Amino acid sequence: MQRKFLFLFSDTGGGHRAAAQAVRDELMRVYGSGAAIAMIDVLTALRRWPFDRFPAWYPAMVGLNGIPWKLGFYLSDHSAVVRLVSWWGWLYGRGALHRLLRQHPADVIVSFHAVPNYALTLARRHLGLSQPLAVVVLDLLSAHAAWFTCDAELILTPTDAARARALRCGVPIDRVQVAGMPTRRAFMEAAAWPRAAARAHLGLPQETPVILLVGGGDGLGPLAAVVKSLVARCPPAHLVVIAGRNQALATVLRALPGPLQVEGFVSDMASWMRAADLLVTKAGPNTLAEAFIVGLPMVFYAAVPGQEAGNVAYVVERGAGLWAPRPEQAAEAVLSLLSRPQARAEMAARAASLARPEATEFIARKLWELAANHSGSRQANGISPHRAQRATGRASLHN
Repeated sequence: MQRKFLFLFSDTGGGHRAAAQAVRDELMRVYGSGAAIAMIDVLTALRRWPFDRFPAWYPAMVGLNGIPWKLGFYLSDHSAVVRLVSWWGWLYGRGALHRLLRQHPADVIVSFHAVPNYALTLARRHLGLSQPLAVVVLDLLSAHAAWFTCDAELILTPTDAARARALRCGVPIDRVQVAGMPTRRAFMEAAAWPRAAARAHLGLPQETPVILLVGGGDGLGPLAAVVKSLVARCPPAHLVVIAGRNQALATVLRALPGPLQVEGFVSDMASWMRAADLLVTKAGPNTLAEAFIVGLPMVFYAAVPGQEAGNVAYVVERGAGLWAPRPEQAAEAVLSLLSRPQARAEMAARAASLARPEATEFIARKLWELAANHSGSRQANGISPHRAQRATGRASLHN
């Protein structure tokens, strides 16, 4: 029997879509055509201002040293505040949200974003929908209260710390499980490569250390300043910068002198990470999880205030990375690690010890189990899941 899943995310940063795609690919790998997955950017799909502008505004919101984002994060990081704001948001956008749910009937609704979760529970209640809601939390430690709606049937967290936050927010203990961070299977495959093979595949030098500098899919943060500071010190290494979709950043960096290789958006990040000796990055949770799998030590030059602050402490306290929040500090940290290959190797081993390569398959199987249990309960009551879905949709037109 085919199971239908509605995956909701938003392009406020690249991690939400990437995580949803990783779980989608794993569901299809394990269950084949038995899994039908609709992928929807929920904030854009609502077509209601200001929600549909959030993805475009995201770079500005995390700019200005993160001050606007930090204020918004901490002022709203309480369950009571989230419920109140979500209720008002649902009142304003409920027509669009209800229409979205009617247009994409599913056996399980899966959220990969914190913003819509409370509104989704209100919409399900108002429409009389019985499909379970699952939430895949993507903040490693400093998880915002908006992730944790008590009405979700299943909440999957990446760490024990995030699970503890869910319990403090009132989620029943039997509805929250630690799963790890979803990552694409390509990283598991890349981890099995010899580094020399990855370098040969990418045309990188074999004998020179390779330093990989990234700023997420959109090349956010002070990446340009970090690169300039590092190039000025003429490190004995081959520098590769992944500028992502930020074409302006790529243009600026390509004008710099020295041995610097600048790439735009790449689809095989797993190969680039496997080929590198050191990763210089902002502390995004997806990037961390990917680096853990390939055993790559890290230097952090930035972290989004709020949800990424805990990521830095998590990695640094476990000896898998260094925190260097100014461009000059980041450059010095890289030079220090280049001169200490043994320390770099120890950091790589500690990074690998934090990996949860089985996380994506675990999440996929839990979602499938949730869908199967839901369908089974309906059939046990003598109701076809699809007949019940159609009946609910007809009834909701009168609400």
